[in-house]
Amino acid sequence: MTGKIALSAMRAEAEDAASGARAVEVASAVSLGRRSARRRLVLDGVVLAVYSVAANPAITGVSAHEWLALGSMAALAAHCAARGLWRGTSFRGLALTVLNGLALLTLALCAVSGIMVSGEVLPAFGLYADGYYFWDPLHAVAAKMLLALLLAHMVVHAPWIMRALKR
Repeated sequence: MTGKIALSAMRAEAEDAASGARAVEVASAVSLGRRSARRRLVLDGVVLAVYSVAANPAITGVSAHEWLALGSMAALAAHCAARGLWRGTSFRGLALTVLNGLALLTLALCAVSGIMVSGEVLPAFGLYADGYYFWDPLHAVAAKMLLALLLAHMVVHAPWIMRALKR
């Protein structure tokens, strides 16, 4: 009987140690999640700031608009790659997937049309593109669509943004 009690006590002690280790792992993961959320929020804020400046050629001038737009396009593409497009099979997940996919396609359309009407970037590489009267209106529409989709993206993710700011 004493052996069973000792064995039972050893099992209880091992379970306590294991649950303590799990608690430390969970606390560590939560702490890592908070740091990761802060890092993501800072990175997303920088991407948004660069896009906001690049999206307004009246403020920056056309030359800076074109070069900053290339940088913000790369940053937005990196954001999409880091976060992924797929958000699950629930209605909300599918809606987010569609929103993210539309934003990525619109970003690509805006970038391609912007490069095609470029007066600074293409000549810097010794290139020239015909079809200004096709690409310029397309670029204007794509830029407005991208802005609307990015605003919708921010509204949908507002709860996460608020949680990350509170941490």
